[in-house]
Amino acid sequence: MFNNAQLKFIGLNFALFFLFTPAFAQNKAGHFKSDIDFGGGTVISTFLDLSTTKDQFKISSPKNADVRMLGGKARLGRMMGKLPKKGIIVNIKGVQQGDSLVGETAIPMFGKLNFRGIVHNQSLSGLLLNADGATIGILKGIASSEDKNDYTLLGRELIKTITDNIYSKQPLKTKEWKKFEKKLEKLCGRAHDDIEVFFGFSMMTSKLPFTHLNLLVSEKENENENENENENKNKEQVTADQSVVFEVKNDSTAYLQIKNFTTSAEELEAILPGIVSNTSYKHLIIDLRNNGGGGVGPAFALAKYIVREDLEVGYFLTNKLNYSGYQPELFRTLPELQPKSTEEFGNELRVSPGAKLIFKKPENPVFTGKLYILTNHYTGSTCEPIVYVLKNRKRATVVGEKTYGGMLAAYPFYLQKKFMLLLPIADFYTYDGVRLDKAGVTPDVEVKSEDALDKTLERINSGNNH
Repeated sequence: MFNNAQLKFIGLNFALFFLFTPAFAQNKAGHFKSDIDFGGGTVISTFLDLSTTKDQFKISSPKNADVRMLGGKARLGRMMGKLPKKGIIVNIKGVQQGDSLVGETAIPMFGKLNFRGIVHNQSLSGLLLNADGATIGILKGIASSEDKNDYTLLGRELIKTITDNIYSKQPLKTKEWKKFEKKLEKLCGRAHDDIEVFFGFSMMTSKLPFTHLNLLVSEKENENENENENENKNKEQVTADQSVVFEVKNDSTAYLQIKNFTTSAEELEAILPGIVSNTSYKHLIIDLRNNGGGGVGPAFALAKYIVREDLEVGYFLTNKLNYSGYQPELFRTLPELQPKSTEEFGNELRVSPGAKLIFKKPENPVFTGKLYILTNHYTGSTCEPIVYVLKNRKRATVVGEKTYGGMLAAYPFYLQKKFMLLLPIADFYTYDGVRLDKAGVTPDVEVKSEDALDKTLERINSGNNH
């Protein structure tokens, strides 16, 4: 489960890997050891070559990055057109006028970006701007003969941090983990820059038998200096991009889209009482499609208005608990999880054997009509225990696609060289012994994601509520 700042870091890091455009003839003009600052402590270190042909320029990161990340598989990926030409991940091109550089690139997550830069006195600097002229990233480079950073110590620290803190030693005994260790050692020995380390790590973790292992380029901010600034930014972001959308689909049907379980708690607390108090609403559709999860607070905010009695959901288990598989008698001895911030919950899990997740019968009025949950392959993490228990307890009809299958509790560990490692410190079993991680939840009614809402409304309008 991730907090809002962590999701921001993930998005910014992933964006960088798609800064490539077609290549053209070049004459080498300079080599720069560079940083790209995306804000929020996210500073990407790389090496950039500036090449010019007449009044045209191109800025590119090291060649063959794909080979260093993927080994021999990279050649096949290039042939199939799935990897950038010559294995160059970052490419910016445009027009040079004296010392000034004016160009562009494209990032799928942000669309087309403009570049405004200057090359002067052995230095390279510039801004990456979106269509509105807002700065997305700041580039600074200085001429250097270096072309590679040393990530050997980082590789060792990554392995030690994971093995010391992961929820159980069992996954570390698998052949998938052994392969991961070897590949990580090779990657950290041959990677040239942060991009290759981050991207290579992300690709390797997809083969592991567990989720929620992510490497981020993110320095820990000074909490005292940035507390007020971050709070204001978060409020502005929520105002600009609401996490919850409420609509009336017909006289008897309310629709609630919950985009995440990170910033949605206050909005849910504001919207749900109005839905519950309106007796004309006989049906409530909760749309969790593309909701990747978040924290425990918003989950309790939702449960508060849809749970009619005590509802046992499942168990978080850490490496402080000596268990093997599903042991209900042992798990039931764990303390009950009470609503709190994700950070507080993570700190508690680090030093405890685990926690029991129960939605308690609320004192406030709750929704008593028919409940529907919409899911797809991107419905993950915090969403999945909710979907599972409501489906299995016959409290809701789940419509859509099988969920992602990523349900563990993750915690951030700050490492050397400005990296942050998110790793799973707690396993999760449902109340009846099912591990959702790498499994997911199958809906009652399986349809394509884009058809889930229409199918649900069709069922409601036809009177088919079972």
